[in-house]
Amino acid sequence: AVYADRKQVKKELPGFDLSYLLSTGEIADINGKLQELATAIGDIETRFKLDKKDFTPQMVIDALKAVKRPEAKRAEPGVNMVDFIRQFAKDSTGTHKAGTLKVYTGLAAHLEEYQKASRQKLTFDLIDIPQLRRINNYLTDDRGMNNVTAAKQMSTIKTLLNYARTLYGVTVRPDYRDFKVSRKDSEFEVITLTSDEFLSIYNLDLSGNKRLAAVRDVFCFSCATGLRYSDLAQLKRDHIRKDNTIRMTAAKTGQKLVIPLNPISYSILQKYKGQLAPLPIISNQKTNSYIKEIGKLASIDTPIEKVRTFGVKKVTEVFPKHELLSIHVGRKSFITLSLEKGIALQEVMALSGHTTYKAFRRYVDVNDSRKKTVMAQAWGAVNPLKKAN
Repeated sequence: AVYADRKQVKKELPGFDLSYLLSTGEIADINGKLQELATAIGDIETRFKLDKKDFTPQMVIDALKAVKRPEAKRAEPGVNMVDFIRQFAKDSTGTHKAGTLKVYTGLAAHLEEYQKASRQKLTFDLIDIPQLRRINNYLTDDRGMNNVTAAKQMSTIKTLLNYARTLYGVTVRPDYRDFKVSRKDSEFEVITLTSDEFLSIYNLDLSGNKRLAAVRDVFCFSCATGLRYSDLAQLKRDHIRKDNTIRMTAAKTGQKLVIPLNPISYSILQKYKGQLAPLPIISNQKTNSYIKEIGKLASIDTPIEKVRTFGVKKVTEVFPKHELLSIHVGRKSFITLSLEKGIALQEVMALSGHTTYKAFRRYVDVNDSRKKTVMAQAWGAVNPLKKAN
């Protein structure tokens, strides 16, 4: 399965229903299933050869059916969607990431509670736009989710409806694809480090605390390369080439990444050159916890206003910045710091692995100093104005 860019398809095939295009995640899932089948077939053929048996394609197919675990039963419109999701998650173990399966089972639990509250079974023939609106309202009003979290749950419902339709031939109401929920809350704040904040963490004396020093190095490496935690966790010495570049495939998107090392990322790798792994990676949860602790020690305490909407109600909270730090802030900071240093937008996108401007645009206007930098580079700097007498 090959990913098709929506803009390109729209240009080449005017009038084509873009809802039929699969996301990068769905493409990865399909290719994962294909690879699993290819591996199973290869194992079967190897067994036949070791047993010195002549075999036909049909014999391979029969053997495959015998060993292949049962897949989610083909669901009919009257089948309960909660049951389908749980069965689908169970049958997808090994082909979907554990985090994705957790999202599916969590959604099933929410929908089960919705069924109890509404006293209505969620069968495929009942899932239309009005029903989806009621589910969304239930998630925000009764389950206490903010609008962004509820929107992600609704997006997952649409993904599973798409799986039911495309993978299992289920007849579903086609208008579910027209259901949209705004995620405007995601525009409210982007947590990144300023150049001074990054340097204060990078230069922080943690010689007396190896635990925090190791996590600081991983975090700063993310700030200097833009790598996600999933890519940091799978980074091997084979990925670090003699030309001082990192060449690897992104775990999340499957995209080929080529990231040149800079003095900061290179110096961090040199710290651990005698160890088997290039970086001292620990669990995501502990990493995030320790980064907050490091941020506090580095006095990263700028007040950050966090606004979330629950239905029509807005809730505003103020946090010291260190409480909002996580390993993903490293990737975000790489983008904003690179833009601030004058790297062209398209080049930063190529380094970070962003394929569309839509996902990238949030970072462009985060730091006003970026605007000052590019204006000065293009037009020249202006001396500070003197006060009038």
